[in-house]
Amino acid sequence: MLLSAFHRRLRLATAALLVVGVGLAIFGLVGAADHRDRRAGAFAVAAVVLAVLVPVVLRGGRWVVGGAAIVLGGQWIAVVGTLVELLIGVGASKSADLRRIGVEPAMGVGINLAYSLVAGMLFVWFMIRLRAVWRRRAVSGDSRGADRVRPRCTP
Repeated sequence: MLLSAFHRRLRLATAALLVVGVGLAIFGLVGAADHRDRRAGAFAVAAVVLAVLVPVVLRGGRWVVGGAAIVLGGQWIAVVGTLVELLIGVGASKSADLRRIGVEPAMGVGINLAYSLVAGMLFVWFMIRLRAVWRRRAVSGDSRGADRVRPRCTP
């Protein structure tokens, strides 16, 4: 059921988001390395992990779908936190970190917000597809999970 909801186009979109993440991590790595920042290692690890996940997401698999759903859904928390950060102002230490790697703080937080919004929308797409799969199985009488679908309430 999860695998059919995490279809090819959704896997491709998620993989594309990961590739963008690799690019952002490499950008941060270059900026941190130019300034001999100790955080360069964190950017390198992020770039490698995201790059390794691209083919894993493209192949799919039950545990991949579950993990992707958790991570993509969790991005809505990041969206709220980032919006709050933009409204009250970027903290001094984060501003200094971003400036050190050559990024204007508000722009860096804005990029983070955009990335998290795209990830959150991928989660919404997944949930819409999952609901459609549940409904199809309930209507068709498929016993694999159909008994877990709650009946629709009518007024």
